[in-house]
Amino acid sequence: TEDIKEEETNPIKCKIILVGDSGVGKTSLIGRYIKKYEPNVRSTISTSFFSKLEIINNYLIDFQIWDTIGQERYRSLNDLFFKDAHICIIVYDITHLETFKNIKDYWYESAITNGLEGIIIGIAGNKNDLYEYDQVNRDEVQDFCNEIDGVLKFTSAKDNFCVDELFKELGIKFVNSDFMKEIREKSEE
Repeated sequence: TEDIKEEETNPIKCKIILVGDSGVGKTSLIGRYIKKYEPNVRSTISTSFFSKLEIINNYLIDFQIWDTIGQERYRSLNDLFFKDAHICIIVYDITHLETFKNIKDYWYESAITNGLEGIIIGIAGNKNDLYEYDQVNRDEVQDFCNEIDGVLKFTSAKDNFCVDELFKELGIKFVNSDFMKEIREKSEE
């Protein structure tokens, strides 16, 4: 285990919002990450909040994770949850091309427009356990991710594939970000 820096007795809060179309697996990814995975989750009908403590680069980080509603009629409500978010994980279903197109056509722009300046973007190509039905060109996804300086992971909540790695890599990016510099400077005042 990593040692926590002595001055870090209080966890540093890091707000994470998960967005994406309905049915892509946002709730299942969170469930797998916080170790409360349930197969066959119904569509989320309200925004939910979860918290998990992680030690990243010797800092105790409180991941405050917001699960949002993917249905189109609720999109304007989701815009409110971007407020103060340090990280946005945009989830798509690899077996449905439309869910990836909507990242480029809507979700990414929404994160940039409504989130904090410098919001860290993660892209989760979920349902990797159904790889043989993949409809999305992975090179195109990688190119888009490189273009926006995002973190890309192909995940499977069902098989617990790359879920922890996604959050860990985004956490490392957070610890090395301007957000962290600002937080450290405020704590020294």
